[in-house]
Amino acid sequence: MSQKRTDYFLYTKNKSKVLKALRQGNIDQGAFSKIGFVDEFFSYLISSDFFPFCEKTYPSPRVKKEVAPWFLLACLIGAKMHNEVSFRNIPYAIKNGSLLNMLGFNIGPLPGFNSKNKKKRAFPVDQDTIRKYFKDTNPEKLTHWFNNDFPAWLSKKKAYASGLFILDTTFIPLPSNNNYENASYVRLDEDGNYADDGKDAKITLCYKLSSLLNTDREGSYYIYAGARLDSGNANGLYKGRGLVENFIENGGYISTLLIDRGYLDGEMLTDFKRKHKINWIIPLKKNMAAYDDAVGLSRAKDTKWEPYKRKQDKNGFTILKEEAVTFCNITSWNECSVPIYISLKKTTDYLEGTVSYFVLAHTKKYFSPAEPFNLYEKRTRIEERHRQLKGWWSLASFTSTSYSLVLTQVLSTLMTYSLMQLYLVSSDMQHLARRTIDTIVKREKRGKYVVICYSGPNYGVFDIDEYSFIIMDLPLVYKERLKKKIRLWNKDPP
Repeated sequence: MSQKRTDYFLYTKNKSKVLKALRQGNIDQGAFSKIGFVDEFFSYLISSDFFPFCEKTYPSPRVKKEVAPWFLLACLIGAKMHNEVSFRNIPYAIKNGSLLNMLGFNIGPLPGFNSKNKKKRAFPVDQDTIRKYFKDTNPEKLTHWFNNDFPAWLSKKKAYASGLFILDTTFIPLPSNNNYENASYVRLDEDGNYADDGKDAKITLCYKLSSLLNTDREGSYYIYAGARLDSGNANGLYKGRGLVENFIENGGYISTLLIDRGYLDGEMLTDFKRKHKINWIIPLKKNMAAYDDAVGLSRAKDTKWEPYKRKQDKNGFTILKEEAVTFCNITSWNECSVPIYISLKKTTDYLEGTVSYFVLAHTKKYFSPAEPFNLYEKRTRIEERHRQLKGWWSLASFTSTSYSLVLTQVLSTLMTYSLMQLYLVSSDMQHLARRTIDTIVKREKRGKYVVICYSGPNYGVFDIDEYSFIIMDLPLVYKERLKKKIRLWNKDPP
């Protein structure tokens, strides 16, 4: 990240020169800045060398890089942190005191790119420049970068140390606009899940998002290790398998894989275990012979059920009971040729008078029948994460029908989300990782104020107390000079 002037004006950090000017009431501009979550997050990215990594690896569509790729990605991340989806509303990401202290320079407004026009700009990057840049980015190259280079950087930060991964798929419904590129119509229910039939099912234009992500046994964070955005009717089985094998081929390690029911394929699961030594857990469907055999065995009188969960009413009477048991002698899943265990959870609802079963197949023998169900809960919780991404993070709020821009919106959201989760976990702030971005931003309002002052090509960051004492000690003539400057700023804010 060079400090020479290329496409935007760079202020260099030089507090001593700014202090000299301030003591004469002669600074060019000044502003309050708050040290909050977004500032700390950006500081973490800089200290982790994330932006130099982007500069070297991001698949830029430009031969001549008039605007540095790292800066455009910083704009996107800043937009995500402020819940902006339109390129017209990209916030001025690099403006806060703590961040400026780490950067050593700040980006100021300029008349136009390469001084080609004289219009005043609110932000250092024109929205059309950002939009055209990402629209011209090759979708295949961007997907490759997200699934190869980005996970490699995360691996160096020990992001995937737990070895516990989730393979999942979700649909992203779209408005009925046939201009959406690479989208297709699929029958979805009211929750956005695939539905073969049913009164609530509706033919919906959509994309399919396949993802591989890492978590821990507490489910305290989720960090993406790969993702694909395909047409809604794409073969999710093939795409999911590709994500897992690509991660392994690039040096990734998966000890346990929690898999969505949509990936029930005996041949693929056999390869996961035999070729890659992955222990997996996946729910069985009711129409499978292995499911029927497990339920049949569980009805034997000598079945040793272990208590799992119990729910009581206010009078202490049990109204719902869950029990679990594991079998190791079921061989009726012919397509899967590795030894498996099948755990069954029976739920007895005394109020409704019903009994239901949930059946998991897994390749590892666990100490307790409850353990595979406790682990698999981490996969079911991903549904809540999908809702957060689609809701609070505006994952599906597209402002363009261009596939390259839609893909940029999706992958940049997953990238920012993963980086934030990594930051929170590495900072021993796992409890925050469970909260939505809206909750986190509220913390920013309780940040610490500083003052940023600019003089010529230099800037300095002052603590509010330090700044106040300097102003109080100014001679009257310099105070009057500073008052005139402040009046000008208020009329025409920088």
